Amino acid sequence: MVQAAVMPAANAPIQVRDYPIPALEDGAILLRTVFSEVCGTDVHLHHGNLPIPTPVILGHEAVGHVAKLGPGVTTDF
Repeated sequence: MVQAAVMPAANAPIQVRDYPIPALEDGAILLRTVFSEVCGTDVHLHHGNLPIPTPVILGHEAVGHVAKLGPGVTTDF
């Protein structure tokens, strides 16, 4: 299991939820996130100023370690 900070709906408190580790598709790499930032767009999303489907995991700029290489991947760069 892994954990993610999830926005369940606009203006709702962020929740930490557990998810199963996903199966990797061909060409995918699994990243164990160490840090992720929330940008200005994420703030607008949380305030409901930009409509998006929810629940959603905000933050798209991440730093982490390669945890696993998917099928067909032989290097992490």
